Amino acid sequence: MDTKIYVGKTENGFEEPIIDKLLSSNYKIIYKESEADYSIKCSVANAGLGRAKGSVSLIDNKTGELLGKTIEVKGQTTLFNGYANPKMISMKKIANKYLIELLQKHLK
Repeated sequence: MDTKIYVGKTENGFEEPIIDKLLSSNYKIIYKESEADYSIKCSVANAGLGRAKGSVSLIDNKTGELLGKTIEVKGQTTLFNGYANPKMISMKKIANKYLIELLQKHLK
């Protein structure tokens, strides 16, 4: 796959599940946004104590156009997930369920 994708950094590394999923799916990751064909922006926010919500946007770097966005996914800290960070939980859900679908729909 010749398409070069840049994944925007987040404050605490919440983009890592997105990068991991792209690499495991054989997408080419590039670390200079200016050289990438497409950019992925991760958006995460607190939704209350122990809860967060996140989404991922796909942007065409040549035109600056927003090509698509995943649904907003919620993450919650619980005993069952080892009290993991809710922002990381939401990004992992997006990586596992919605990311590749978004890319397949918008990338040629």
